[in-house]
Amino acid sequence: ALAAAKADQDMDDGLLVVFTGGTTGVPKAALLSRRNVATMAAVEAGILATHVDGRITTIASLPPSHVGGTVEMIGMALAGGYEIIVHDSWSPQRTLEAVQAERIQWIGGVPTMFAITLLMPDIERYDLSSLKVAILSGEKVELELIRAIKRKICPNVVIGYGSTEAGSEVTFTLPGDDERAIADGYVGRPLPGADIRVVDPEGRALPAGEKGEVVVAGPYTIRGYYKMPDEDAAGFTADGYCKTGDLGYLDAEGGLYIKGRIKHIIRVGSYTVLPSEVEDVLLKSGLAGMAAAIGVPDPVYGEVVWAVVSPFPGVAPDPDALLRLCGEELAGFKVPRRVLVWDELPITRIGKVHRVEVQNRVREMIAAGKL
Repeated sequence: ALAAAKADQDMDDGLLVVFTGGTTGVPKAALLSRRNVATMAAVEAGILATHVDGRITTIASLPPSHVGGTVEMIGMALAGGYEIIVHDSWSPQRTLEAVQAERIQWIGGVPTMFAITLLMPDIERYDLSSLKVAILSGEKVELELIRAIKRKICPNVVIGYGSTEAGSEVTFTLPGDDERAIADGYVGRPLPGADIRVVDPEGRALPAGEKGEVVVAGPYTIRGYYKMPDEDAAGFTADGYCKTGDLGYLDAEGGLYIKGRIKHIIRVGSYTVLPSEVEDVLLKSGLAGMAAAIGVPDPVYGEVVWAVVSPFPGVAPDPDALLRLCGEELAGFKVPRRVLVWDELPITRIGKVHRVEVQNRVREMIAAGKL
């Protein structure tokens, strides 16, 4: 029976289920195969070995419920034979203490984690000279953050791009890549075996420089979700490409630029906020006639939630009351940092709130110092 069980194995058998919000914010069970996990772990271990000499000590700073924590930080360490420091939760102080005490050579995480670390007033008292590379992924990285990391944490910064479905990482930059290009959305070139295309709404491949949806196939990309055929049909092409929901383009050398999300998802740190989640709470209060939840740039979280509402006739919405209601019904990262009241909100041709127009107006007002 054991021999038969051993023979009945395949690299494409399911190994790991990771729940992800994906492009919709609705939890979906991504089914990672042995091939997905093993290939990702081995390839990343090989890449890291080009940046760090000798036996590597690392810290698992993302949770194992996250594909970055499981496949990359733990899986890569197992594949590469690293020593792994594991904490029960993440904190910038404990991370820097571990780097100093254990002479850790690389750290990774989402940009928000690095932004929070840089807020520590005593960061310069830690000896971080053992760090050879810092790897960031999961969010857009601003120029100021890249430069601050190089100045105060680690001189070499690498940016990765991926997702639970497409592959934990399917591109990486190099330490010497142009900082301004990275701030403009450059996330590097495809990893070995990753087939990345940019397509139009009909699924036709676009030439270099033209924006469209980024789709990915290859050994890192899952074949589908666990017992979710409707999600499979919506999230993958007939020939197995994962629809990332990201808007981007490829340059003439094959480098990938990410320019935003096709759907209006708000990314607070590494968390996903669906605008409708916030809007539903605001509207059911009876204090607002129309509402739009939008993402506003934030130096720490990348984006935070703001809301703009218009009143019912004869009703003056109370922003503080709306904020209290959101605090009672929503997770903390989903609660708007600010509620603005406008006489009316812009709408589309079919009568829906025009979120993009609302967001553009708010960002213009912020830039002009009016908010």
